[in-house]
Amino acid sequence: MSPEQNRFAEQRPQRVRVQAPQNASLNVTAARPEQSAETFYVRQLIRSQLRLAVAVAAGLLIMLVGISAILAFWPVVVQVTLFHIPLPWWILGVGVYPLIIVAGLLYNRAAARNERRYRSISR
Repeated sequence: MSPEQNRFAEQRPQRVRVQAPQNASLNVTAARPEQSAETFYVRQLIRSQLRLAVAVAAGLLIMLVGISAILAFWPVVVQVTLFHIPLPWWILGVGVYPLIIVAGLLYNRAAARNERRYRSISR
């Protein structure tokens, strides 16, 4: 070796062998299978239906809490009567049901629209 090559050889670090400890086990996890398009779209449909259901339930809950709060914090409403029945009973007993039915119809229409979209994509 020439003196120049010898000088570069001295500067080069020594190779070190790296290996796992003898008691280490190789736990290789199985790779998840690739997600198919059908599985992806079904999960998206389920998520959209869940979002819709939560939105409708939250809307109804807010409506009922709001009506109850108005009746509790506005004492004038409690004193009003129609046909000898207090107004809060009319509101909670008769007025809420049409709102629940309308919310149910709107939910049903939106859920059917989500499913139609899924069917048009999955074909």
